[in-house]
Amino acid sequence: MGETAIAPSTAKVNTAQYIPEELIYEVAHGRPIYYRGYREVLNGNSTLEAIMADSSLQSWLKAQITILLGSYYLGKGIELATGELGLLLGDGDKRGADIAFYRSGDLLLNAHYTQTPPEAIIEIDTQIDLKDENEMEYVLEKLDDYLHFGVKKVVWIFTRNRKVMIAMPDSPWLTVGWASDVEMLDGASFNLEKMLEGKRARSVLKSNRAIVR
Repeated sequence: MGETAIAPSTAKVNTAQYIPEELIYEVAHGRPIYYRGYREVLNGNSTLEAIMADSSLQSWLKAQITILLGSYYLGKGIELATGELGLLLGDGDKRGADIAFYRSGDLLLNAHYTQTPPEAIIEIDTQIDLKDENEMEYVLEKLDDYLHFGVKKVVWIFTRNRKVMIAMPDSPWLTVGWASDVEMLDGASFNLEKMLEGKRARSVLKSNRAIVR
């Protein structure tokens, strides 16, 4: 994973030779997993910041779920960490979690990845380069890795087909639609369809007010 120089934008990139470490999204079972669009960065047609960015829907969902559940857990002994929390799973493997849930005091705050498994994790879509990985194989492997790491519940939200996968170590894994209530820890839950209905309702109200003016 040592860093090497990025090839000029006019050159044909040999991805086996020119892949800087910052283009590696995760390391799983000893192999690097790259950000979607990393080839465009290598060719000079995109930037690291551009390929790391969330879509507006992903970003909105991440923020709204964090606000909703963070408010519920306030003072109840559970803390949330967001923004691709870095997890060290052992043997050099590194994973990134969109929203992680910890019992108060379990997460040590510093400038490094954490080796402490969260109680629960929420993921939204994937950021991997699908030319190197099959998306569902990647998802299933990452779910397995999380559960073996000690995470008690993983919820994976997919925006393209509006599905949610729910995985726990000693229960059948479930796939439900966005209209279903998704339970998290200690009685908290969220419903993606209702969250979006609220967003649409606010947008219509705002539009109507603009027309009245």
